[in-house]
Amino acid sequence: MLLELMRETMEDMAPAWDMTFVDSGSKALAAFAAAPFDVVVADLWMPGMDGAQLLQKILVRYPSTVRFVLSGCDDAELAASVVDRAHQFVRKPCDPTFLKSILRRTFHLGAQVHNDHAKELVARIGRLPSVPSLYVEITRLMGSERATVEKLGAAISRDMAMTAMLLKLANSAFFGLRQTVSTPGEAISILGIDLLRSLVLAHGLFSQSGGFRFPTFTLAHLWRHSVAVASATKQIAELQGCGRSRSAEFFTAGLLHDVGILILASRFPDEYAQVLATGRKTGSDLETAEFHVLGATHGEVGGYLLGLWGLPPAVVQAASWHHQPQFQEPRDFTPALAAHVADSLLSEDPEHEIFNSAKLDEGLLRAMGLWERVPVWREGLLKDPAGMNDLHFQ
Repeated sequence: MLLELMRETMEDMAPAWDMTFVDSGSKALAAFAAAPFDVVVADLWMPGMDGAQLLQKILVRYPSTVRFVLSGCDDAELAASVVDRAHQFVRKPCDPTFLKSILRRTFHLGAQVHNDHAKELVARIGRLPSVPSLYVEITRLMGSERATVEKLGAAISRDMAMTAMLLKLANSAFFGLRQTVSTPGEAISILGIDLLRSLVLAHGLFSQSGGFRFPTFTLAHLWRHSVAVASATKQIAELQGCGRSRSAEFFTAGLLHDVGILILASRFPDEYAQVLATGRKTGSDLETAEFHVLGATHGEVGGYLLGLWGLPPAVVQAASWHHQPQFQEPRDFTPALAAHVADSLLSEDPEHEIFNSAKLDEGLLRAMGLWERVPVWREGLLKDPAGMNDLHFQ
């Protein structure tokens, strides 16, 4: 009955999209064998093969397919156990308008990634590598009875991989929230410490494997740069009069702005070594070198992954457009614009040469009436040049 209802309510999409509705996992796999699909929406509870099993098979056989899981289950731990197989959760009863909107958003973000191999790789990602020392710190904290929302939120907010994974889970439609969740502290408040402890220690929600280390560029360099940009993005927001709660979203946007580098460097190590060599040899900026070698940029793949995972649009745009803020929507003082400014100002004294090519978009800032604010922002950052003094916020 639910399947038939979805078929009827999504009938208006038929002229643009080819849709197939089947009532079991085995029939879904048979349909895929005939002609692979761009997206699958699988019910978590099905007879024979459940949704988690189906999505795992599709992940292995058709890794570029975008995977959504549909569930009316109130067991958050069960739903979270498939978090690395599904890109997003859709809660029953399913609102067709919501489903249409996330599908359209997914296709729009995917169209920005011009390399099909990179797009397939991003769709396959279930977890991202965390900084080993932070992973150890957080797992130890999880095992302690003294763990609090504040302590856990502050620790997780220093790591882009753990922050992204936690926000993916908290922002899923499974929890039925009316507002987006933008910080680890908010996410933990929703999930609860006990559930988070179970997810981390028993289900391996976070990963400490799969990092990268090149002779001149390591995960530690990326971590320090990301935290510095996050803190600077938050400082700029506060200088613009954003309140403390909203500036926390700016911090998250700054922290995740270079998540695409984490993806490309950890998943394409040989090619990314060529990217670094090309940048040094030609003097080209990072995204130009990435596109020359990989056919995709860290902005494209980072925005695509965070969009697939259902993170807040402002955070997704910061990952996508921190080097090209003219493409953000709306054209306003947003986390994407603040991350662009922070990244550019910190490039004047970069953590590593890979980050020295970011340049302020003077034309855009003048058009927005913000160019005269640059000296104020620069002076604010000079008081904390590394951007490392304000890490323990919620």
